[in-house]
Order: sequence, then C-alpha cells, then structure tokens
Amino acid sequence: MNLQPRRRFLQGVLTAATLGPEIIAHAGAPATSPNDLEDRIRGMLIGTLLGDAIGGPIEFQAPDAIQTLPDPPKQWRAGETMDAPARLETARRLRLRAYPPLRPKPESYGSWNVDAVAGTITDDTRHKLVLLSALRTAESSERWPLGVRDLAQAYLDWPSTSAVTAHPDYVPLAADWLEEWQFSARWVLGNRDLRLARPPERMWQGLPTCCGQMTSLPLAALFPGKPSEAYRAAWQLGFFDNAWGKDLNAALVAGLATALVTPCEGPAPKAAWETVWKSMRATDPYGYGQIRWSQRAVDRWLNYALGSALEANHEPARLFAAWDQEFRTTTKWEAQVPVVVCFGCVAMAEFDPLAALQLSLEWGWDTDSYAQLVGAFVGALHGPSIFPEPWQVEVKQRLQVDHQFDFEQEVRRLLRLQQLASTKPLVAGI
Repeated sequence: MNLQPRRRFLQGVLTAATLGPEIIAHAGAPATSPNDLEDRIRGMLIGTLLGDAIGGPIEFQAPDAIQTLPDPPKQWRAGETMDAPARLETARRLRLRAYPPLRPKPESYGSWNVDAVAGTITDDTRHKLVLLSALRTAESSERWPLGVRDLAQAYLDWPSTSAVTAHPDYVPLAADWLEEWQFSARWVLGNRDLRLARPPERMWQGLPTCCGQMTSLPLAALFPGKPSEAYRAAWQLGFFDNAWGKDLNAALVAGLATALVTPCEGPAPKAAWETVWKSMRATDPYGYGQIRWSQRAVDRWLNYALGSALEANHEPARLFAAWDQEFRTTTKWEAQVPVVVCFGCVAMAEFDPLAALQLSLEWGWDTDSYAQLVGAFVGALHGPSIFPEPWQVEVKQRLQVDHQFDFEQEVRRLLRLQQLASTKPLVAGI
C-alpha cells in the first residue's frame, strides 16, 4: 500500500491545524466544574492503570499462544470491516485477564507475582508510581519546585520503600527493572563513576522510547487546560527521554491536559479527539516545528496514525498490515509506535472508547504500553464510569496489596497539587 500521496496531503492539511477560538477558550482555563475535573483526573489515572493491567497478560506473546485464551483478541481477516456492529463486538471482547496462561512467572518488566491475578499491573504503571512518590515527597517536605534531580533521586529511592520491600521477592526484580534508569539517574545527580552512572543520552542505545509515556502522564493532572505548562513539566523532568521522543512524549502530556477540560458529548466524540490532536500540534514551546529541513515528530506521527487509519478504509487487517510494514525494523516500544497505535485505533474505531481500547490489543506486540496510553485519554475524556466498576476495584485492590498504593489518596493529592500550582511553581523550569 502506497501511503506517500496520502501523507503529503495530510501533511499539508493537518500540520497547519492550530488552536481555534473554541479551543483557546478552554485551553486557558478549565471549562469543567470542580467535581467534573476531579472525575476526569480519576478517569485518566484509573484508565491508564487499567489499560496496563488489560494489556499485561498478553504483552509480546506469540499470536498463536494468545489465540488459545478464552475469548481471545480477534485476528482480523482481509475484508472484515469495523462497522457499527463490529465496534460493539470489539468493545465486548475487552477482558481483564489473569497472567498464568501465558506469563505465570514473575518478570522484571511484567508482573512481579507468581500466577498473577487479573488487575495486576506491569512496569508501565510502576514508572508512574515512582513519579507519584516524588510528588508525595515534595508535598510532605514542602520542597518545591520539583526538579529533574528530585525525580532522579526518586528512581534511586523507590526500591527501598515499602512499595517494594514489603515483598522481599520484589527486591531483585526492581534492581533488574531499573538498571537503565538508575544508571542515568546517578549521572543526573552528578556521579561520574562509569561503573554506576551513565549519560542519559545512551539509554536504550539513544532511541526515542516510550519511557516518558510510562512515567509522565499523571503530570497532566497538575495543569488541566494548560497544555504548555504540562508539556514543559514533562520535558523538564524527562531525563529518560531521548531525541525527538522527548518532544513527542511531552506533547502527549499536553494533549491529556487538554483532554481533562474538553467537553466530550455523545457515544462517538470526534470533536473532542480533534481538540486534543490540535492541542498536541499547537503546543510547541521549544519550537521543534521551527527547525529547518525537518518535520516535527508530533506532526509526522499524528499524520501517519490518522492517515493509515483513513487509508485502511474501515478494515483493521489493512491497518495492521500497514503498521507491520512501517514498523518492520522498529522496536515496538519506540516512542512513535504507541502513539500510532493509540490514535490509529481511536480513528479506526470511529472514536468508540472501549472499542479503541480493545483494538489497541489486537495488533499485538507491546500491548500494555499501547492500552495504558489509550486508557489515559479515554479516561480523561469520559471519566471513570466508562470502565466497568469491578475492573476498577480489582486494579485498585491489587495496587494496594502489591505496592501499598492508595488510589483515592493519590487522586486527592493530584487535586491538591493542581490547586497549589496556581500559587507557586511545582516543576522547575516552567
């Protein structure tokens, strides 16, 4: 399939999108009531945690093995279309699964429990727990603004907290999981002993990865309706992000900050999603879009996500085949891949939130990273009620048991900090 003409068309039309008056009206100040904002923040947080737990049990598993599961994700055939009945059936396939059939053993980047039950999270959530721990420390000590050194220290300290030490078996898993991050964290803190510290620019061979997508999404809750501040907070703190991935990942946080205050009406809220995408494109405080002889990654990959969905003409098999070709030599957790899967699935599902979430699992590969991103945006736009209540309870309970994480306490903290942000800078450099 030749997407070049489509890309050139979208590049000319979509890249020019800017925030119109109706966007600016609620990008400058929240247009939601305090209760609605609380609901949106709760939805964003539970959505990303739930997406991680939904995708974790099948992450990077062989397609044939996944198909042995009860009610497995669909393997789309050529000619099958995503029409209204198909969207309904796709949403109905969504499952919160246990880990034993395919991933029964603890893995440093997966579940840390033997035969982990449904609702158990993976590393995509644990990175958020480190960020939330840094915010908790800053609040309790009244040490603001939070800087990159503080987040680096949190990455060194978190394995010594009860979130890990309450389960002795977690300790070696945490050490293996955080090896790359802790090398870089020590460097940020000034350590130059190459046995212990390495420059952040070498993380994962210098690839632009989804590291910031795993860690930084909750920052949007501090800056609802303020995408530029949200972007700069993620960019300044993201010592783990490299190359243009730093811009792309920060733009996602800006998009979430906009989603938290964007009216979202009806079962297929196309206008709300378009508002989010326009905000991501328009939020460019460091001028990536002004760099000569290059295209900003935010525009390139948004164009590709939406263009590939349009070119597939309602056929998920065609969409997935295009991604197979586009990303055939790409590590599936490079920064652009979750972005394409997230927004491409949203467009293919005609903005149906749960159908999009399920579809993000059905291409395969890094399913927890894809679903946690979709879940964050869906929750920010629709609130927590879009997700089945029993699933929310399962995830919250597992986080409490496994990591001493009190979900409602953290929501209240984010709300307090959002209010505090109006009186003092919470993140250094913005």
